[in-house]
Amino acid sequence: MSLSARLVLFAEDECWVQKTVLPFPPFPGLGIRLDVYQVLNVLSVVVGDPGSDVTCIVEVEGGADCGLDALGFSRGSYP
Repeated sequence: MSLSARLVLFAEDECWVQKTVLPFPPFPGLGIRLDVYQVLNVLSVVVGDPGSDVTCIVEVEGGADCGLDALGFSRGSYP
C-alpha cells in the first residue's frame, strides 16, 4: 500500500514543498532518505489534507548543505 505524500519544509524563511509516494505510513521520527547523503526527518504527520493522503512536516538532517531545489523541493505554501 503506497501513500501520496506532501513533504513540507520550512527553511530560509520560506515554505518548500515536494510531492512523493511513500511505500509505508510515515510517523514522527522517521528518516526519509533522499539520496546517499541527505535524510529528511519527519517532525509531524497530518492526515486528511486535500491533495495527498498524508502531509509530512520535515527537516533536513544536519541542515541543508545544498540548495533545496536540488533536493526536489519547490517554493510553495502550506496553511
